Amino acid sequence: MHIQSVLVSLFAVASAHVSMRSPCVRYTPFCETCPELPAGQSLDENINAPIGTHDSIKQPLCKYTTPYGTPAAHWTAGSTVTVDFHPHAAVHGGGHCQFALSYDGGNTFVVIHDELRYCFTGGPSSSNTGSKLEYQIALPSDLPSGDKVVFAWAWNNAIGNREFYMNCADVSIQGKAGGSFSGPQMLVANYGPATPFIPEFNGNYETGIDLYNNRKMITINGSGAYSNSTAAPATGGSGATYSGGAGTSQPGNGGSAGAPAPVPVPAPSPSTPLAPGGSGAYSAGLPPIIGTDIPTSAGSGSPTYAVLSVPAMTPPPMFSTKPAGGNGGYNAVSSAPVYHARVAVIPSSSGNAYSAAPSPTCSCKHVVKY
Repeated sequence: MHIQSVLVSLFAVASAHVSMRSPCVRYTPFCETCPELPAGQSLDENINAPIGTHDSIKQPLCKYTTPYGTPAAHWTAGSTVTVDFHPHAAVHGGGHCQFALSYDGGNTFVVIHDELRYCFTGGPSSSNTGSKLEYQIALPSDLPSGDKVVFAWAWNNAIGNREFYMNCADVSIQGKAGGSFSGPQMLVANYGPATPFIPEFNGNYETGIDLYNNRKMITINGSGAYSNSTAAPATGGSGATYSGGAGTSQPGNGGSAGAPAPVPVPAPSPSTPLAPGGSGAYSAGLPPIIGTDIPTSAGSGSPTYAVLSVPAMTPPPMFSTKPAGGNGGYNAVSSAPVYHARVAVIPSSSGNAYSAAPSPTCSCKHVVKY
C-alpha cells in the first residue's frame, strides 16, 4: 500500500532509534497494512525519533494527533495481543516502557502494562542492539468498549541523551459496555523542562523507578471521561500488567514487580506552649513519684530531707537535646522553643517540712537548663 516505504526505510535506518511496528502506528513507513493516510498527511521518515528531550518538545504526544480514518487493529478485552518493534531499533541500553490506552483522543492515557528497567534488553545492557523486540500484552477484561481508542507505547531510554519516545496506534476494543478501568496515569518524563527528569542510568536500573511507583491512579470509561481513582498507587515492575479495580499489578513475562512506593511521613506540627497540668503538657502521663513522700522532722533546727526519686524525663522527639549535668535533665540545643518540666513541691502544714504534691505538678520553664 505504501509504495515509498522501502526508500524511506533506507533513510530511517541511518537515524534509527525505536518505533513500534505492530499494531501499525500513525504515519509509519514500515507497515504495508496500515489504513490510508488522512488527507493532507504524509509518511514520517523519522518515525523512530524521540518526540522530546528533557529541555525541549519536538512533537506532540503520539507524534501526530490526527488519527487514521479506520482502526489499525481490532481487539477484545481480556485477550492477549502481540506488540512488536522494527528490528532496526537502536535500544540505548534498554530503559522504562509503558503501554497505555486513551479513550479521549490521546489526551489522557491509562497504563495497562509496564516493561520497566530492561525494555528491549531483558536485563542490564550497554548495547544498542535489542534482544527482545516483541511483547505479549494482556488486555484487562474490564476495559470499556470503544471504536476510536488510542494505544500508546512510551519509552525513557537508559543510555544516551535524555529523551522521550512515543508512538500511537488507532484501535477498536470490544469490551464491557458502560465499563470502566482503573490504572496508573502514563508518566511523561524528559519531555520539556516542565516534566520530571530521569537522568542517564549509568548502570543503575532503579533510576526513575520512584516516579513510576508514584504515578497517579485514574479511572477511565468508554465515553472518554476520566477521574482520579481511590485505588492505591501502583507499584509496577518489569512485566507488570494492571488488572484494574484495586490498582495492583500482576507479574507478566518480563520479571518481578518493583519496590513498593515510599510511605510519606507527615511533617511535625509546630510546637505550641501548653499549660502545666493540661492533658497535652509535657508532664502529662508521667508515672507517680517513686518511693515515699519526702519524710522530714519538723522540730527545731534545719529540716532533714530524703531523696526524691523522679522518673527520667524524655525530651520531645522533634527537638535535639543532650544530657546535662548528669542529673537526668536536658539542655536544649535547638533554637526553637523547648519546654521541660520540674516536679513542684509545696509546703506542708508542718512548719519547715515539705512534701511532694499528691500528683506531680509541672512548672514549665522556657529553655530550662538544669
